[in-house]
Amino acid sequence: MKYVLLFLFLGFFNAQAQSYLDYYFKANNINGAIVIYNENKDEWLFSTEVEPFSNTPAAAHFHLWQALVGLEEKVFKIDVKEKLMWDGVKRSFFDERKPVWNVDTNLIDAIKNKNDWYFDRLQNYLPEENYNVNIKKSTFFKEIKNNELQYFWNYAALTNPNSMILFLKELKEGKLPFNKQSQQFVYNQLLKDEKLAIHTATTNYLGKRIDWTVGVYLKQSKPIYFSLRTYTSLETTELDDYERRKNLIISQIFDVLNY
Repeated sequence: MKYVLLFLFLGFFNAQAQSYLDYYFKANNINGAIVIYNENKDEWLFSTEVEPFSNTPAAAHFHLWQALVGLEEKVFKIDVKEKLMWDGVKRSFFDERKPVWNVDTNLIDAIKNKNDWYFDRLQNYLPEENYNVNIKKSTFFKEIKNNELQYFWNYAALTNPNSMILFLKELKEGKLPFNKQSQQFVYNQLLKDEKLAIHTATTNYLGKRIDWTVGVYLKQSKPIYFSLRTYTSLETTELDDYERRKNLIISQIFDVLNY
């Protein structure tokens, strides 16, 4: 899919349809937007005009790229018995304790638990030049700053929904510049069942909590790719209800689109 085609499509997209999708965010009291690519119709949908190309940190989505690099460079192993040793530092995330991070970890669990320290180790095992070359090869980063800093993907590596969808599409089709077996392995870690693949990521940026949900819906003959990105206050405490309302938006929009 050429970017120029997407730009042409965005230029002619019906503004009324955008407002129609945005209704579900307002109805659920959620600040955010969704971008959808329906391969069955070769159709892009989005709830706001700025959302497809608006950049924010990739956060744990970058783990998927790091997993591919680590497998390619033979730093990471698919074998569940192959673990990196925990350094003994107890870590938390948004002041929430993360005991699943505080153990020796294999690649499957690192992807599942979005384990930052595991993927940060990658640069310790690769020559600096190799690491930087592999970072620059990333197809979904629009801007990278300070990649020498720890966990830079949470605040200084920016991407957008359009780029994430194109990355997922290439990953599913095995078209990224990595071994096809590695791509299939990483994609399989996103599968919730035979009809749905999902990956989530959370970070804070410019004073807000940002939550991503990107995925592939496989109910129709061809995939439907989507990226939901929401914004809320860092002081938000009722996160269970927030998650419920956020997920409800996806199901409501897919229902009304007859997906």
